Amino acid sequence: MTKRKFLIQGALLTLVSLFLRITNMGYRSYLSQKIGSQGMGLYQLVFSVFTLTVTLSTSGISLAVTRMVSAAIAANRRETIRSIVARCFAFCLIISLSIAALLFFLSDPAAEVFLNNKEAAPCLKILGLGLPFMALCTCMKGYFLAVDESLYTASSDALEQILTILATVFFFWHFAPQGIEAACLAAMTASSLGEAVSFLSSFLAYRRSLRKNAAKKGKKAKGVLRGLAHIALPCTLSSAARSLLNTGENLLIPRELQRFGLSYSVSLSQYGLLQGMAMPMLYFPSSFLTSFASLLIPKIAKEREKHHEKAVAHITAKAVHYAIAFGFFFSAIFLTFGNSWGQAFYHSESAGQYLTVLAPIVPLIYLDVVVDSLLKGLDEQFNSMKYNFSDSLIRVILVLCLLRNFGMESYVGILFFSTIFNAALSLHRLLKVAKVQLSLGKTILSPLFCAAASVLICRAVLSGISVQNSFSLLFLQLLCSGILFSAGYFGLEKGYWAKKETTKSSFSQNNLSRSLLH
Repeated sequence: MTKRKFLIQGALLTLVSLFLRITNMGYRSYLSQKIGSQGMGLYQLVFSVFTLTVTLSTSGISLAVTRMVSAAIAANRRETIRSIVARCFAFCLIISLSIAALLFFLSDPAAEVFLNNKEAAPCLKILGLGLPFMALCTCMKGYFLAVDESLYTASSDALEQILTILATVFFFWHFAPQGIEAACLAAMTASSLGEAVSFLSSFLAYRRSLRKNAAKKGKKAKGVLRGLAHIALPCTLSSAARSLLNTGENLLIPRELQRFGLSYSVSLSQYGLLQGMAMPMLYFPSSFLTSFASLLIPKIAKEREKHHEKAVAHITAKAVHYAIAFGFFFSAIFLTFGNSWGQAFYHSESAGQYLTVLAPIVPLIYLDVVVDSLLKGLDEQFNSMKYNFSDSLIRVILVLCLLRNFGMESYVGILFFSTIFNAALSLHRLLKVAKVQLSLGKTILSPLFCAAASVLICRAVLSGISVQNSFSLLFLQLLCSGILFSAGYFGLEKGYWAKKETTKSSFSQNNLSRSLLH
């Protein structure tokens, strides 16, 4: 993939991802108004259980397909592409149907034991129906990424999101479900319908793509199961273990808050404020990173296959620098304007306060998005598995030990410790494998200074302007701060590289002079 194509495709994917994040935030805002923070807590708990089944069905498959199809293209073995994807389809379908059946038949005891709410069982059943569609879409996502056609995936995701939102609004408007359980069921039904339509859209695009990217006469691929075992199995084990622990953590939070002394409804409301409202806002800007991060996997994997160590180091350094700079900017935004975000999306000061408190760990959270993709592209998924599992295990232990004694404030402390722990291990491994050294001034001090200066100047400029609409105020804050930050950061970046080139040129001229004298 050429640099220009990479940037264009990344920009388009970012726009789609941004659209998805914005509509998702609007969707959550709509739901929160309909079902309240307590309903959002139950909605998040149901999805945490469902996420575990999704992880078991799909985790690692997309990466395995991407890596194997990329290897086939690099080795000029396009005749095996159909066979590779077809076998991954079969494997994924068997797993997802088995797990969907278990979810359907065990939904009643699962709702009673894990959710502490029998009436939530139909939500798990209806979500299980969409599981096979989601699993097959994951396979196709890996294929599209390998052949540089990720826009097909993005368009199907956008279609799924739009249909899910429209279906939810229709159910609430036409049936007016009473109670948070019935409201959650309406939302889950809309989600499963969206998954089915997304699969049909992706499959049609996949069939068209095969005519262009695969040989007409197919050939049986060898080593697909071995590739799945080597690539997908570590990711699946890692993601399954982490998802199991995350699900346990999410289910434990309301229970431990009740032991702290809160009622069921208040503990569910507190959980909904943090995980259902504040965390989606915190992750919202990462849509700018996830698209480029996903494109880095096949790019750096190909450079690694060709043993281009300098290219791997260059890609890694650039990606880490920009991820940290991006994180510092939004950390400053949340720290300074967090209350504006809470008011704009949820009309909730509490959600905005959580966002402000969590702002300092934003750079590490966003950095982890990029580091994780780079490690996968460098065949370091096993180490990533170890770090993620350790991180999740420590979080569960700390939740059990602290929440019952110190309440929700202790969980915020757990998030800080967990983020620093995971980011430190992952980044250390990446820099070691890619053979990269980071500069404290260029990587940390420069973007930190620019981020702090930009938001402080912006706050001073906007303090004299009265804006009634909360979204308009949010837009002005982002626009003003973004322009100031970009001008400052990229100006310093340009000066740094110009100085480096001057130093190189001077060093080369000195060497030439010495050689002539000798």
